[in-house]
Amino acid sequence: MNAEQPVAAQETAMPVRVDAQRNAARVLAAARRAVAANGLGVSYHEIAREAGVGVGTVYRRYPDRDQLMAAVLADILTELIATAHQALSCEDAWEGFSLLFTGLAVRTAQNAGLSGSLDQHGGPAIAEQRHQLLGLSQRVIERAQDEGRLRRDLAWQDVLRLTGAATVQGCVLGLEPDSAHGHRPVLTVLLDGLRAGG
Repeated sequence: MNAEQPVAAQETAMPVRVDAQRNAARVLAAARRAVAANGLGVSYHEIAREAGVGVGTVYRRYPDRDQLMAAVLADILTELIATAHQALSCEDAWEGFSLLFTGLAVRTAQNAGLSGSLDQHGGPAIAEQRHQLLGLSQRVIERAQDEGRLRRDLAWQDVLRLTGAATVQGCVLGLEPDSAHGHRPVLTVLLDGLRAGG
């Protein structure tokens, strides 16, 4: 009987762990959506509502707000780092550059205050991810320049700054943002302008 108790305990505990992991993933995904919609000042109540869980679940998983924001930023940076690796693996340097440039522009547009928050949240771990992403981005950009696919009159840092040009929100001279097409037309023009000989 006693020998069976640990097995029974494991069988009982396993669904709890799986459920906890599922809730943690839901909370993180909901936090990303809430931050994208409302910025880093989003409340735990909004995140819980978005995740479909009680606010206590959010607090149990992330008792400290900075911890939650760091998790959101780490998740986004992990995704962008994967995109940068994918860009480097493309045989065509321009295709790789376009993939990275578009990924950076879209993620920045979807996550309010992302760039300005990297130094304020997460500490050394986020700083290391940011440093890694910058290094990979430099390699992608300079590879495209070396192969004559990307114009050479811009430093790699300037090329990265241009990803922000596709994310400008708000009204301009009474013209509201184009919700139907989003930032795609601007991205197309930017990429055309960055192409060597474009």
